[in-house]
Amino acid sequence: MRTAAAPHIVDATPPGPVRRQLFADIGASADVSAPNEQARTAAAPSVGRILPDGRRMYRLATPQVVWWAWVVLAVLSLGDLLIQGHDYVSLKFALGLLTVTGLVYVCTLWPRVIADDEGIIVQNPFRKFFIPWGAVRGIFLADSVEIQCSRGPQKKDKTVYSWALSSARRGRAKARLRGRQWEQGRGSRPSGYAGLPGQAQELAKMTQTEAIAKEMAKMSEEANAGLGAGDAARDDEGIAASADEVTSGWAWPALAAIVVPGIAFAISMLVG
Repeated sequence: MRTAAAPHIVDATPPGPVRRQLFADIGASADVSAPNEQARTAAAPSVGRILPDGRRMYRLATPQVVWWAWVVLAVLSLGDLLIQGHDYVSLKFALGLLTVTGLVYVCTLWPRVIADDEGIIVQNPFRKFFIPWGAVRGIFLADSVEIQCSRGPQKKDKTVYSWALSSARRGRAKARLRGRQWEQGRGSRPSGYAGLPGQAQELAKMTQTEAIAKEMAKMSEEANAGLGAGDAARDDEGIAASADEVTSGWAWPALAAIVVPGIAFAISMLVG
C-alpha cells in the first residue's frame, strides 16, 4: 500500500548543519530567511485563474504586462516598416523582430503552472513537466516555487523549479514586515482590513507567489489523502497500483516560436 510521504520543511536555523522537521500537514512555513521554506496549507478558494475545464492556472501578473507592452511595441514597429520600408533591410529587421518577440513570449507568456485533480503541469521556457500528486513530496518556496518529486525507490528525488512563479526573498520579507505593522496599527492598512476573516487577513499580508504556493500545497494534501484511500482499496482487491511517474519533455510550441523566425532571420542575413 502506497502512502503519501510526509513533507519536509527546512528550519530557519543560523549557518550550520541543516535540521529537518516532519509535519503532519503540508504547509507549515519556516521563516523567510530559511534556504527553502515550505508553503503553508490553508488555501484561498482560488488564487489562480479557473479555466473552462475546471483546472487552475497560476502565473504572475508582471510577465504578462511585459509581454503585452512588447506586443504593442512590436506591432508599432512592424506597422512603421509596412508604411515606410519596402527594401531587403526592412525584411531582415522584421524577421529579427519576430525572433526577439518569440523569445519574449517564451520567457513571459508561455511559462505557467496548471493544477487539476491528477497533478501539476509545470511549463518552463523550454521544458514541460507533468507531476502526479502521488509523486509530490513537498512544495517549497525559495527563489521560486519548487516541487520536490519522488522518482521511485532507486532514484533520488527530483526538484522541479517553476519559472512562472518566481519569488524574491526581499519582497516576501517586506510583505511580512508590512503585515506586522498592520497588526500593530502602524502603516496604511487596506480599507476594510479589520473586518476581514482571519484567513483573508493572512492572505492580504502575503505576496502573490506565497498565496499560490499555499493553495498548491493544500491541493497536494487533499489529493494525497484521496490517493492513500484509493490504494488501500486496490490492495484489498489484490490490484497492483501503478507507480506515479514524473514525465517531462521539450516545450515544442515555445521552441518553435523562437526557432522558426530565427531560422528565417539567419537565412536572410546569409543571403543578404
